[in-house]
Amino acid sequence: MQPLRIFLLAFLAFCFASANEPTLAGKLARVAVTDSDLDDMRRWQALRLWMDEAVKQGAAGLILDIHVSQSPAQATLPLAEELARLKIKTQAYINSSAIGGGALLALACDEIWMAPGSRIGAASPKLMVDDSLSQKSQDTMLSEALAVLKAGARSLCKLKGHRPEIADAFVDRDKGLALGGTTFAEKGELLLLDADAAVQSVDGRPLLARAILSDVAALAKSASPSSTLVTLDSVWFEKRAVKVAESQSAVAPPPTPEVAKKTPVITREQSYAGKVVVIPVGEDDLIIPARFEFMKRTLNLCNEQGAEAVIFDLDTPGGLAWDTISLMMKDLQTLKPRSFSYVNTRAISAGAMIAMATDVIYMAPASAIGASTPVSGDGTPLAEAERAKNNSAFMGMARTVVREKGYDVRIIEGMIDMDRGLIINGRVIIPKGEIVTLDSEQATMIIDGKPLLAKGVVKSIGEVKQRESLKGEIITAEPSGFEWIAIWVTRYAAILILIGLAGGYLEMQAPGFGIPGFIAVGAFAVFFFGHYVAGSLAGQETLVVALIFILGIVLIGVELLAAPGTILPGVLGFLCVMIALVYAMSGWEVAAPVGAEPAESGFSFSFAPYAAGFRHFALGVSGAAVLIMVLALWLPSARPFRALVLHTAAGGRNTETPVMRDAARAQVGDRGTARSALRPYGTVEIADRLVEAAVEGDYIQSGTAVRVREVRGEKIIVEAV
Repeated sequence: MQPLRIFLLAFLAFCFASANEPTLAGKLARVAVTDSDLDDMRRWQALRLWMDEAVKQGAAGLILDIHVSQSPAQATLPLAEELARLKIKTQAYINSSAIGGGALLALACDEIWMAPGSRIGAASPKLMVDDSLSQKSQDTMLSEALAVLKAGARSLCKLKGHRPEIADAFVDRDKGLALGGTTFAEKGELLLLDADAAVQSVDGRPLLARAILSDVAALAKSASPSSTLVTLDSVWFEKRAVKVAESQSAVAPPPTPEVAKKTPVITREQSYAGKVVVIPVGEDDLIIPARFEFMKRTLNLCNEQGAEAVIFDLDTPGGLAWDTISLMMKDLQTLKPRSFSYVNTRAISAGAMIAMATDVIYMAPASAIGASTPVSGDGTPLAEAERAKNNSAFMGMARTVVREKGYDVRIIEGMIDMDRGLIINGRVIIPKGEIVTLDSEQATMIIDGKPLLAKGVVKSIGEVKQRESLKGEIITAEPSGFEWIAIWVTRYAAILILIGLAGGYLEMQAPGFGIPGFIAVGAFAVFFFGHYVAGSLAGQETLVVALIFILGIVLIGVELLAAPGTILPGVLGFLCVMIALVYAMSGWEVAAPVGAEPAESGFSFSFAPYAAGFRHFALGVSGAAVLIMVLALWLPSARPFRALVLHTAAGGRNTETPVMRDAARAQVGDRGTARSALRPYGTVEIADRLVEAAVEGDYIQSGTAVRVREVRGEKIIVEAV
């Protein structure tokens, strides 16, 4: 019996393994990509899930069946960079067209194939026309977008073995393309290749695409005659999920899945001693002031606890200028451990400046760094005079840091000022009139025996550690509890303002102190605490701002409760509240960091640093007004509130109660005295009877003589005598 049991167990194990065998192993996976897939991030995430499944299951290759004719190239570049990093052979089949973003996806693949009559190219940046901006400002925006897009497209070409000059001609209409005695695009026009031109032989190899094939099936057959082509879509994925679930339920208990090893995430209580501390800098991190405060605290802890090294993991389009300069000039310059930057995959604008403030820079295979031209708080270019002034100030401060770290100052100058370009030893790397943005190959090119900017191209932070012979454990720094509160508060400040103002107003309309008051106090307490932790308020600033805010609330209370209609206390109170809240949200941008050039005159004010604060305040006030109106209309008719109102009296209707009978006796012209404040409703004594009355357009204080002005059924309208 024992041999039989062993045989049965072995047979069950074999059946279970067969049922769970990857369905794509050794097969070719096809994914169709359309404009809708690139324009809707949710659809792209579904496509990425299918691609990852193909890699996970060991597919022999991945074919992108591209039908894209109008998706913007700027938005598609990050998606193409994701595709380029997949650990699987990728082939693009241009099935009709790959224009704009579709061209970048094709460049991110290892091979490109064309359908008969198909087209590829024309991937220039597109910007919304803003008539309020000068032509110079619009040209600056276009130049910056062009530089970033061109660097990204060139990186894709170099990574995948395509011709970089094709990427230039796809993106920049001023480049044109002439190779092997054939002009494919004149200067002044974007390169758009048809199928015949794309496969034309130049210098012994195809210009871009391998060949023209009739359909995807023909491509699959040419790639691997014995392989099966599987189309990945929602139907396939759902069937696959059902099959896996059924196969796993056939054997009990299911095996415990192996958990992928991740970089450990530390809390602030753990020690940095001897560790390699990674600071992630993502898409939105450099536009959140609290994130800068978190990075500064992390760098201070690395100093105090003796970390071995700090690595900035950069994938950012930029952020706040003064915060970045402050981080460069103060915190990174006083950092004791060695500092590194890993550009994975973008270090644009503020990200490039942070990278150049570290000791060593490494690039990911498809990456770009540069385009650090200052812009206003809403992302638009500055006016000509202000742009020149800011460029001068930023270059003056950045030069100091860059020169200290051993980089060529001409690089940061070209990143900030588009009129400089990048020319070294007579070699034009980036021509004048273009903002310097370097791809991974340009950043690592050898000039005068050393790399231009980056030390090398690596695929992971672990490779950075290996190349630099770092010994410590790699750990990722993450915000602690209070720091997360600060990050969320600074991001959603407008919502807290909305809740606080709406709660405060509702509290002032009701006697005593109730739930709306507690909500308002809690909202503003979280608001100020979050901004204090974020670092925008420090020392005596916190007390001063708090006093101004409290003064504003008191003045508004005087207007509503003690002296209604006087206007002045209410206006002054509103201004005090606005100043306190806006300054709390803008304190980090008010003063330039140490090293900035002083203003030419004794006093200088710029609205730009306060733009975000005013925007949050305006959103909060507008939202509070809408919320108050909705509550005023909805609450009285809501079922919970209707249940609190007695509509009938014992023995008859509510109109037969003594109070209602006394109110019905009131006549126009009757005089009396207010026994409570009318805001606008209250109690009035008329002919020794207490009745409920209302005032229109004003407030009446308790003890004021009144006269009945109008009687509307059961409603008595009075006015002050």
